Amino acid sequence: MAEEELQTYRRCIGKQLEELELMSSIYCASGELEMLDAGVVADFNEFLEEYKPAANLRSHLEYMVKLSLPAKQSVEVRVELPHLYPLLEQARVSVHTPLLGKAKEQRLKIDLELFQSERREEEPEPYIYQLLSWLQEHIEDLMKRPASEFQSEQPAQEPQDLPPPAASHLERMWIYSHHIKSTAKRQELIRQARQLQLTGFSRPGKPGIICVEGDSENVQEFWRTIKALRWQKISVVRTEPRQRKRGFEDFSEQLFNAEEGVMNMGQFIRFLEAHGFGYMKSELFGLA
Repeated sequence: MAEEELQTYRRCIGKQLEELELMSSIYCASGELEMLDAGVVADFNEFLEEYKPAANLRSHLEYMVKLSLPAKQSVEVRVELPHLYPLLEQARVSVHTPLLGKAKEQRLKIDLELFQSERREEEPEPYIYQLLSWLQEHIEDLMKRPASEFQSEQPAQEPQDLPPPAASHLERMWIYSHHIKSTAKRQELIRQARQLQLTGFSRPGKPGIICVEGDSENVQEFWRTIKALRWQKISVVRTEPRQRKRGFEDFSEQLFNAEEGVMNMGQFIRFLEAHGFGYMKSELFGLA
């Protein structure tokens, strides 16, 4: 792993531990904050203190927080922090409660996604306390409002006996950008790819390279979404339809030991060749 990428992991893990310490001091009553795997904290501290490789980070920081509501009621919120939260990834937060009912719970999920989406436009700092404070107030507000107010927001029932959908095809798309520097854009690339179950990578800096692969409809949806963002220049270099297998196991950022945002070309070419995509050095950079 490149030194720059390792330092990014170290910054994120450090921020997560600092935030957890703050949360533990706020939600300090018995049962208010429960770690799902207390050993992760020790692993994280060992990673920071002994400069171990990020590959050793096998588990995420996960905990449950019990939020107090009126009439001695409460709701549990599950928080899972990806290793690159808060700099490049968003927290995974879920709320399951019988207090709201199906319609209100669906509205809560939509509002929670919107809250996190707005956070992506701000500085990449830890925000779980702000999110929990917002959740507590928002759930109280939803409990006071009549369920009929949200019935129209329920998705329509799918008709029965529909013919099976047409078979999808695996497609790979290569995208070239003048540069990828914005933290918000880098977060959005990761979020969109994982939401659409795409694999591949993004290479931030100058130039920016993105490769996504998966169901062709999802690949096209990814392209429609990201090209709508503000770019100095972005274009599809090559589309490879009807692929037989994926070249990557997941979607992640690859930094290639960049200096001042400029790609280390040698490392990138070796990365392409190692995955069987050496032919793309010609199409991306005009190299033989």
